[in-house]
Amino acid sequence: MSDLENSLENLKVCVLEKLKYGEELINSASQFDHIEGVQKLHRKIKQELNFLRKIYKTNSIKKEHLQCTNLTHFTALVKKLGEVDNCIAVHKVFNLDDRKLVIDIVCDNGLSWMKVIARNPKSLSQICMGDSSYGVRSIFDQAKEYIECAPLYPCLFQTPKIVFVFANGVGGNLAHELESLGILIEGERVNIDEEVEYDIPVVSELSTKNTSHISKVNLDVSAMLAYVSSVTNGSCDKYEFSVPVLAQQADWECKRPVKPVLNEFFKDKKLYCCETAKQNFVNILNTVGGPNERIRGFELLERITVLPDNATASDTAECDNNLEIFNSVQYTPDKALSVGGKIRERSLIIFTFGDQIQAVTVTANDGFVRAAKQQGIHFVVFVHESRALTEQKESKAKLK
Repeated sequence: MSDLENSLENLKVCVLEKLKYGEELINSASQFDHIEGVQKLHRKIKQELNFLRKIYKTNSIKKEHLQCTNLTHFTALVKKLGEVDNCIAVHKVFNLDDRKLVIDIVCDNGLSWMKVIARNPKSLSQICMGDSSYGVRSIFDQAKEYIECAPLYPCLFQTPKIVFVFANGVGGNLAHELESLGILIEGERVNIDEEVEYDIPVVSELSTKNTSHISKVNLDVSAMLAYVSSVTNGSCDKYEFSVPVLAQQADWECKRPVKPVLNEFFKDKKLYCCETAKQNFVNILNTVGGPNERIRGFELLERITVLPDNATASDTAECDNNLEIFNSVQYTPDKALSVGGKIRERSLIIFTFGDQIQAVTVTANDGFVRAAKQQGIHFVVFVHESRALTEQKESKAKLK
């Protein structure tokens, strides 16, 4: 028997083992038949088995067929089903803008979304560093979709928490970067020779493209707070905050400083805000701002032209009115936003003001931007990471 024939026989043995394993996996999954989506999981496993039977019968087996089978992923998913509490759905489909997002496991009665990853950790890290074929999406790409989608589907008035389950382990740096995005990690953390710092941009993909020609900026309250916060002005690496969101933002700021990004965007542009934004910003400064944050806040207001909430482009000094990019934003009788959910009255006033004066609205309020997009309103925006005022909390925080 030739080496080629020997190789084929070995591959056929492997296929038979996979087929047997797949049938056992279907039996294991049957105990979860009462859960929404498990029948869909059965069909996907059977599709894998049908493909393996086909290549076995036609002697067209390749090593890659066995390496790329989805049975490994399905095995990890079924195993996780046996470990979670109150699972309500498997392979649940949610709409995100003009595409669909499939959540592997929805559990804790809807309060948790899980993604199960069965790739080997070295391969995951290489893909994140760009070492993959065209079209292969990294775990960061998938994480951003989960993060964008979860707030659109609250459960019991809460945004579902996102959990990534790494069945075969995950590189330590990769796990840390995902956690910095707010994702919970399950799975063994392993050391990988190619451990690197992954580059996560401070500017959101929600930001409108090609706005460099627009000379006007409309500052949202969240942008003004981020600009004057103590954490963006030198204190991010000095304190250990007991409030989780402040600790997380301080960690983000150490890796991805916000203020230099805002300063670069403000360069050669005129800064505006509406009266509502100014009043809310001042109220927050006077309530929770520290003395240095208040000083920076009022210094920033001196650089900003404040206009009435109902101002229009003709009320601004610039002559770049009637810009084409704003045509997709302007309201029509059949296209308007109503207050509710992530669309809050204050934010609606501020974003509408930016649209009216034809300025790019700078904001950390990504929830509003997404909710508006879901309703067909695409504001012209520059979206950055959120930073809260921290100076008052620093007096009670531990020094690092």
